[in-house]
Amino acid sequence: MKRIFLEDITSNEIKIIGPDARHLAYALRAKRGDRITAVDGSGNCAVIELIDFDRETIKAQRVGEVRKVVGGGKIILADCLPKQNRFETIIEKATELGVDKIQPLISERTIARPGGAREKNKLERWRKIAKESSEQCARDTIPEIGDVLKLDDWLKKISPLDRDWLFLFCWELEKSTTVREVLSRCDKENILVLIGPEGGFSEREVSEIKSAGGVSASLGDRILKTDTAAISVLAMINYERM
Repeated sequence: MKRIFLEDITSNEIKIIGPDARHLAYALRAKRGDRITAVDGSGNCAVIELIDFDRETIKAQRVGEVRKVVGGGKIILADCLPKQNRFETIIEKATELGVDKIQPLISERTIARPGGAREKNKLERWRKIAKESSEQCARDTIPEIGDVLKLDDWLKKISPLDRDWLFLFCWELEKSTTVREVLSRCDKENILVLIGPEGGFSEREVSEIKSAGGVSASLGDRILKTDTAAISVLAMINYERM
């Protein structure tokens, strides 16, 4: 069944306008009489029937009760910004792999450093990608995209972590413990994953991360790009939770 995110799905009569209407009509090729799943991004969903079309507006009626989707443990991905537009790929794939929040970070060796209007434009685009990816993969929620923060500021913000969270960070100099080993013995409900920049974390940053409760883990002998590392860890988490 086709799926779309709407702010309000509680009314009996629902009006879909603007980009959402165009997405339904042109991308999803919906037509009068179709029934689709409407979700509000907070875990509530309902079935609606499309009853009237024009170029910019689609009228629909709710034909089922609003139900709450029960979720499991949370996953947060904190990722130091890569070069070019690879963060867009990270958002798309992390959304498909069930992440609840994606936190863009700037560390000492991060090259990409958006600011001002450029940062605002990127955040708007990243949130649009998260919404579209959520619709494509039939999610009931849209992952939150946090504002760009410096790594040091973010570590202060999250510390101390609740005892229900595992804080895992990938570090190329970790030789004794793998991500698989950490996950296999994890009894925490929620997982926070931190991925570094192309140049890796500095020694000072590694010390600060560990002081904040971070558990270092290796992804193997190869040095992976930040987007590859993020997708690899999230796939491992999904495997362990199956």
